Amino acid sequence: MEGSVREQQVRRFVDEVWNDKHYEAAADLYGENYVNGFGTGPSARVEPIRRYHQAFPDLRLDVEEVIVAGATVVLRATFRGTDTGGYVGRAPTGRTVEDWVVTIMHFEGDRVVREWIGADKLGLFVQLGVLDDPWPVTGALNRPRERTER
Repeated sequence: MEGSVREQQVRRFVDEVWNDKHYEAAADLYGENYVNGFGTGPSARVEPIRRYHQAFPDLRLDVEEVIVAGATVVLRATFRGTDTGGYVGRAPTGRTVEDWVVTIMHFEGDRVVREWIGADKLGLFVQLGVLDDPWPVTGALNRPRERTER
């Protein structure tokens, strides 16, 4: 499978599932043998996304970069949203947050079967006011990040 096809699949997943909340579109990217802590198959990938949408109804995920290397795709994106639904069971803060996300996806054929997801949870909790900024002198975690265009 060509790298550009995989990149298009990943971008479409972000647009349709993350940004437009068309959860059924996850089946176009995630295989039935995909496994994570929520279960198996495309629905296992959708469940944590639904939880983010409950906490951040205006959530938007912007693709910053996609790198394709054979059967591996790396997605770097920026998450933005307002906590009006209460993140991880906490009371809503009403705060708008921004977080980075990096996902490494491993394909078998045209479907993702496993992935590794990294995000700045410390920065997210500082922005929500749940944790104090561990670097209060610089305020590094409370400042909006500069967007870099490629």
